[in-house]
Amino acid sequence: MADAPDAEDRLARRRSGGAAGLLAVSGLFAAWLGWHIGGPTSVRDFDDTVTALSAMAASVACARAASGQLGRLRRFWLLLAAALAAWTLAEVIWEVYDVVLRVPVPVPSWADVGYLGALPLAAAALLSHPASHRGGQRKARAALDGVVLATALLFLSWSFVLGPLWRHTDLTSLGGVVAVAYPFGDVVMLFLVVLVVRSMRPGGRFELWCVLGGIVAMAVADSTYTYLVERGSYSTGNMVDVGWVVGYLAIGLGAFGSRAAQVAEVAPSPAEGAPLISLVLPFVPVLAALVALAVKVELGQELLVSDWVIALLLTLSVLARQALFLLEGNLASGPVEPVPNG
Repeated sequence: MADAPDAEDRLARRRSGGAAGLLAVSGLFAAWLGWHIGGPTSVRDFDDTVTALSAMAASVACARAASGQLGRLRRFWLLLAAALAAWTLAEVIWEVYDVVLRVPVPVPSWADVGYLGALPLAAAALLSHPASHRGGQRKARAALDGVVLATALLFLSWSFVLGPLWRHTDLTSLGGVVAVAYPFGDVVMLFLVVLVVRSMRPGGRFELWCVLGGIVAMAVADSTYTYLVERGSYSTGNMVDVGWVVGYLAIGLGAFGSRAAQVAEVAPSPAEGAPLISLVLPFVPVLAALVALAVKVELGQELLVSDWVIALLLTLSVLARQALFLLEGNLASGPVEPVPNG
């Protein structure tokens, strides 16, 4: 029994050291890019090399975490390791274009095979996690939360990224399809993130929060990159590249700080409730979507049929989510006992 506190202390120190390393590398990376240390060539070489090494380190960490797990958690880490291996391959190919050949990276390129190939692997990892295997009304509410979030994100993406791409990109070409695939893939990934977050048990879930935070950081970086490319203002060394490094390292930190031979979690009882952040999270992008809609109206921009359709879907999703929430409350309270007279 005396070994348990020691093991917890070692795990806490391991996580603290990993988090400090993540902050140090991310801070150095951001400073190098922000201050253009060594000039454009140095920034480009440093950017590409650190990004590829970050993805590789995360893949190795996930593979190592899988070796100490069982069941669904083992599958979760193996799939994440495969996804990060695909991202690593993509980053290496990008670096070959950018650093070795010194030519602009074409769109599409062989790097896109790795980037897009990683998305279904990461999605499969999230779906295989024990937290995703819930039943009954809680699973339905988690799914509705995911639909609400995905619809709100789709509206934001359509307003600022997907819509302009859709209208100005030749979708009959492979490059056009690849350009549009990234924002759509990000929406799906964030939908799955919400499913997992809403199904987490209360309490410390360090490794899972790190993984989910890393996926969110990468999704935001992907969409921002697509927006900048559409405007013709992206080049290697842009600060948006920090998002990918932070995302890779965060996933690696989750794997590095995972518990060995962890037993698959069971669903919490209704009395346990859900983490407050998981209840609030779905409404953050909804608020952002409403703000974006108000800004578009205030600026006199024309609202297209697609805008109204997505806004209607968002409204219906929120109403369905609230109806299910009220239904759960009524079922939990049970039938009202009649009060006897006299």
